[in-house]
Amino acid sequence: MATAVEGYEFGLLGPLSGRHGERVLDLGSPLQRAVLVRLLLGEGRQCGLDHLIDALWEEPPGNAVRSVQTYVYRIRLSLGEERSRLETTQGGYQLAIPEQAVDALRFERLVRDGEELRAARQTGPALRAFDTALELWSGEPLSGVPGPYARRHRRRFVDLRLNAQVARLSCAGELGEHARVATELTSLIADHPLREDLYALRMRALYHAGRTAEALAVYAAARETMVAELGMDPGPELRELQSRILTGAEPDPAESRPAGQLAGAAPSLGATVPTGPTASAAAVSDSATLSGGAGQPVASGAAPETDRSATTRIEEVPSAARPQQLPPAPGDFVGRERLRERLRLALRPSGEAVALAVLSGIGGVGKTALALRVAHGLRGDYPDGQLYVDLRGDGGQPTDPADVLVDFLLALGMPAAEIPATPTARAGAYRTLTADRRILVLLDNAYDTAQVTPLLPGTPGNSALITTRHRSLVPPGATRFEVPVPDQQEAVAMLGRFTGAAEIAADPELALELVSACGQLPLALRIIGARTAARPGRGLGAQLLRLRAEEHQLDELRAGGMSVEATFQVGYRALAPDRARAMRLCALLDAADFPVAVAAVLLDQPEQETEEQLEQLLEAGLLEPHSADRYRFHDLVRAFAARRADREDPVAEREVALVRLTTFLQATLFQAMNATEKAGSLAIHLFSVPLTGLRFADAEEARGWLLAEHTLLVSVFSRVLRDIPDAVRSVVAALSVIASSGLFAGPAHQRELERVTDHAVTAADLGEDPALRAQTRHIRAWLAFIRGDMTAAETDLREAIRRARAVDDRVTLFMSTRLLSVVLADQGRPAEAVGFFAESEAVAGAEDDPNSPAHFLQEVARLFTALSSDRAEVNIAAAQHVYEVSDRLRREAAQR
Repeated sequence: MATAVEGYEFGLLGPLSGRHGERVLDLGSPLQRAVLVRLLLGEGRQCGLDHLIDALWEEPPGNAVRSVQTYVYRIRLSLGEERSRLETTQGGYQLAIPEQAVDALRFERLVRDGEELRAARQTGPALRAFDTALELWSGEPLSGVPGPYARRHRRRFVDLRLNAQVARLSCAGELGEHARVATELTSLIADHPLREDLYALRMRALYHAGRTAEALAVYAAARETMVAELGMDPGPELRELQSRILTGAEPDPAESRPAGQLAGAAPSLGATVPTGPTASAAAVSDSATLSGGAGQPVASGAAPETDRSATTRIEEVPSAARPQQLPPAPGDFVGRERLRERLRLALRPSGEAVALAVLSGIGGVGKTALALRVAHGLRGDYPDGQLYVDLRGDGGQPTDPADVLVDFLLALGMPAAEIPATPTARAGAYRTLTADRRILVLLDNAYDTAQVTPLLPGTPGNSALITTRHRSLVPPGATRFEVPVPDQQEAVAMLGRFTGAAEIAADPELALELVSACGQLPLALRIIGARTAARPGRGLGAQLLRLRAEEHQLDELRAGGMSVEATFQVGYRALAPDRARAMRLCALLDAADFPVAVAAVLLDQPEQETEEQLEQLLEAGLLEPHSADRYRFHDLVRAFAARRADREDPVAEREVALVRLTTFLQATLFQAMNATEKAGSLAIHLFSVPLTGLRFADAEEARGWLLAEHTLLVSVFSRVLRDIPDAVRSVVAALSVIASSGLFAGPAHQRELERVTDHAVTAADLGEDPALRAQTRHIRAWLAFIRGDMTAAETDLREAIRRARAVDDRVTLFMSTRLLSVVLADQGRPAEAVGFFAESEAVAGAEDDPNSPAHFLQEVARLFTALSSDRAEVNIAAAQHVYEVSDRLRREAAQR
């Protein structure tokens, strides 16, 4: 984070942040943050509108200009009293924030200073400049900021950081800090295995620290990596450095140090190079050969002796070492018979290849329990031993496979003193020790393919079983098995195994409800079993009551060291900020599944970027695929994500996202109408401003979308009506379209719509818009009429008419009086019916007037005809009945 200057400090070298004095700035949505980054890195220069658009999108949307202008306006608001710092210029904008207030700009300045000091041979001040620059970093630069501009600069900053680290270590080496340099380079080389300058720095540091053998081993590791990855030997500079170390010609760094600078503590070459066969063997103990490449110098007599020594060490390992590392299989395991059988077949010893299988699935689904059960069942097929490791791949610090290889080699009988130092050499020794044997390796909780590859046996007859939350982890030749949530019957059987069969037999229906409340997740069922055993007098009914309290659901699913929330939390903490935000906001959708387009609206970003984030959540086991472009949460994962949203996202940000989605759904309904009829009158009365949304080619496509998204519409509208009073009007407009068009397939959908309409009536009564009170009651009355409840319909219609008269809402008055006349006629009250029909005719207006209620009714009729589902015969019959009775009442009114 940048040091406060003029009250401002902006952090770009990590998660984007901003402060003004003690006030944390609200930086807004991801795209708004991308605009801010573009302005901040402009260093006070003018930034054209087109440059801002290019910073956000590869292919700008149609509303790009308006969107950018909105983001700039919001940034200006976030600056508070000093909003004038963001100035509108000719064709663009200019943000007057000093360089010292932006950590990324300070970082670049300090790096330039360090380079200039180093060029002037002022090594000590240069080192301090690089140290100060690198201390500004707090994580991945521009974390969570989308857009091509942020991606380019993210890569640029990462490269600058690496160069600064190399320059800093070069300075430290020149000052004699060889141990520090060698240690810090270990992790840098692991992260950047193809950077030859890093190997060279470490070789020099180790050599000048008196560790010549290790310096030569670094070259061997570098060469093996280059050959494996690039198919070529290291470059001439690295080869020359190896040769100079072998021949004693590598210069002391003090020789190139500027005059007058303090000399380091590096010993002289002749005093530090070990001699003799022992030294030569140690120098190459980490690789099969030190200098197998053509033209590579070899210390006289050393290489042949060293090769024999390495071979002897592996041959001397006791062949009787048979590790038995599998943890106990769960004694209460039940079910999964078909999957267990498929796994056993996949893991049978083969004379052609290593048998590999991968189990993937969400946290808590029982991958490890299943793997252990299968592995124990296969022990007879692998008499030479079983190896096991938890690779901790669900968190932020996966286990280093090089460390696992040490444990495996020890378990296979290799003496600790003989274990090679480099990961590559350890992997070679491991494959040698497992060759011509039958060993089963269980790699639990793996992170990625790179982590497991060194841990796989290399020869046929062996096998490896891998469990992971990451769906893309599939080593070559492996068979992947998805571990699903068990079906209801199997989940009840699991619960019975955990709680005791008597509890289930006492009330099977209660057990089914409890299993459903647990989302059929095995970990949750096991926790319920543990809680039941701890409190036998409480019973399953009490457990169910506590689980039904949604806000406490995750709190109830913990017992002893087991916790559903903690299981999900491990994977959540490993997410990048933008993916974590996507997970939280998508959890606002209390629907069975959702499409990419809807998630993109919630996140306020392009669909392509949204899909990438959702795929990453899928990869992390926190989201599930539903179809080609749809996703879904497990119920408990959604509950976890919703809790994180409550704790991490401001209420205002969540409300803005939901309102944005409601507007989008409202707009899509308008597009559905346009796909069937040019419903100008409906647009006039239901939509106050022009809207965008999904577009449909025809009525069939529009109807398909609306029926597919019924559950989503219901969940979003219910949430908005409950929490966001200012958006009630948009929901009512949308409900008007759905209810009047018959877009609900059958009684179940109608009941859901009626519940939402009840919420809308309550919300309208609590609000200050009297017109909404009339409109919501008319919608509810129409739904009651379809259901055949004439009493309820009459009650709501009379109230709707009363309120419509009071506010002169001609459309609602017309629709409600017309429908009430039909209701009264059906109840055998013709005089009242004709009276209300006459009132409807009095306010109808001309049918060819787009602003008239009569024209509105015509368009509703056309929309209904075009969109009504073939499965909603009752709705069609109700609409036809309204038209038939209306014709009869018109004739009766004329006769009077």
